[in-house]
Amino acid sequence: MSAAATSRDACLPDIVLELVHAPSNDALVATFRQYLDEMVLGPFAIAEIRHVSNDWRENLILGTVPDAFLEEYFASKSLFVSPLFRTAQLACKPMPLEKVYHEKLLSPRGRKVFIQIQKFGMNHGYCYPLKGRNNRPTLMLIAGDFKKINATERLILEMAVLTFYRRACVLNPESTTSYPNPQRILSDREREALSWVAKGKTDWEIAQLLEISERTVHYHIENAKKKMKVSTRLQAVVEAIRTLQILI
Repeated sequence: MSAAATSRDACLPDIVLELVHAPSNDALVATFRQYLDEMVLGPFAIAEIRHVSNDWRENLILGTVPDAFLEEYFASKSLFVSPLFRTAQLACKPMPLEKVYHEKLLSPRGRKVFIQIQKFGMNHGYCYPLKGRNNRPTLMLIAGDFKKINATERLILEMAVLTFYRRACVLNPESTTSYPNPQRILSDREREALSWVAKGKTDWEIAQLLEISERTVHYHIENAKKKMKVSTRLQAVVEAIRTLQILI
C-alpha cells in the first residue's frame, strides 16, 4: 500500500477500517457488536430481502437479533405489512423506531408487527435505510437508547452501517443467476414499449407516444415476451421490473 493510501486510511474511523477488513461474517458481526457495546447499543441486524418465505435464512441477514424473533417474523409474513421495511423503501435517512412505529398511524396488522418488535425489546433505536442490490428492500436495525449519542458519533455510526453492508456484500456475493441472461436483455424500443404497457397504455396510445406504427409496437412487445419466456404482457412487465430492465 502506498504512503498516500496509508495516510488516507489513517483519516478514517477505526471501526470503518476494522469492518472493511473483516475476514468472515462472524468477524464482521463480532466487530460491529463490540463497537455498539461501547455505546451501550444493540441488538442489531442488517437485512437484505431476497426471498419472502418462511425461512429467513434464504435472505442476507446478519447480526445479533434473536433467531426466535426472525422465525416468528417471517413465519407470520410480517414483511408485507412491516412499517420497518416500508421505511427502508421510502426514507433516505436514518429514522428513529419510535417514529417508524408511531402507534397512532399503525394499521391493525402493523400493530401486530409492533407487538412482535416490542416483545423482543427492539421498539427503541434506529432504522437505517440502505440501497440494496437489485433494488431489494435493505436496512440496518439498531436497538437501544440513542439519547446519549452525540452528532459526531451518529455520523460515524452511519458510516459504519454502510461499511458493514458493503463488506457483507463482498463476503456474500450474488449468484450470477440473479442477473439477466444476455439473451433475455431487452432492446431500447422493447423497454420503452413495456414501460408504457406497465402504465396501462394500449398499442395505439404507445404508437402515438413513440411515433411509430401500432404494428411495430405489437412487434416489440411480442419480442419482449419471447425474450422473457412468458406468455402474457403482464408477465413480461413483471419480469422486466424484476430484472431492473424497466423502472416504473
